[in-house]
Amino acid sequence: MNYGEILLYGVYSDLRTEIARRFLGFLWWIIEPVMYMAVFYVVFGLALRQGGPDYVPFLLCGMIAWKWFDGSVRQASLSIPMNAGLVQQIYVPKGLFALIQIFSNTFKFTIVLLLLLGFLLAIGKKPSLQWLGLLPVILTQLLLIVAFGLLLAAIIPFAQDLKLVVDNLLMLMMFMSGIFFSADQVPENMRSAFEYNPMVLLISAYRDILLHAQWPHWQSLGYCAALSLPILVVALLILARNERRYPKLLY
Repeated sequence: MNYGEILLYGVYSDLRTEIARRFLGFLWWIIEPVMYMAVFYVVFGLALRQGGPDYVPFLLCGMIAWKWFDGSVRQASLSIPMNAGLVQQIYVPKGLFALIQIFSNTFKFTIVLLLLLGFLLAIGKKPSLQWLGLLPVILTQLLLIVAFGLLLAAIIPFAQDLKLVVDNLLMLMMFMSGIFFSADQVPENMRSAFEYNPMVLLISAYRDILLHAQWPHWQSLGYCAALSLPILVVALLILARNERRYPKLLY
């Protein structure tokens, strides 16, 4: 069985189903993140008066990167229970269900990222050679998403109440990822602990590239990759060990 073809068809089917069940179709892939970011801009940019004149692009860089991580991990974590009927009928590697959700979100992230680049050009930001640094940053974040998504997908079927814990941890992680403020605003004695959060480093990398025409800090990307790889290995081991148990857990 060609699992690569199953993955591609699953992503295509997931995206097409999402378009079919929404009145505005694929336009929601643009409208939904714009509305999501607008809410936070009104709260933090206008009501609380955070940041300065460049706060909008600053916020957008953080929110777009976070939205990709958050949406992918949440949906991947529930991917096996969501496909309980299929899991009980035929054998398919259970990690494929999580990967379908992750790559569907990656496709939508790509569209939103292109819109962000267009917005930056419209407000006078000039493209630079450093924009090529987006590729290693995106690949590093994808590795992080796959690692966390597969790990949660492997664990959640054993205790589906953990979804509530995951939701709250992701909310905490969002507010601790520097989306609404820069790492420079964190007290010096807390900054090193703050930067253990890989999303802090990845969001900073997007901003360095797009707003300041600087290359990302390669050591930061290396840290994110080094953190992701053992998590990914553990996730794959749990999935492999429990492939035959998941249908019974979901019965």
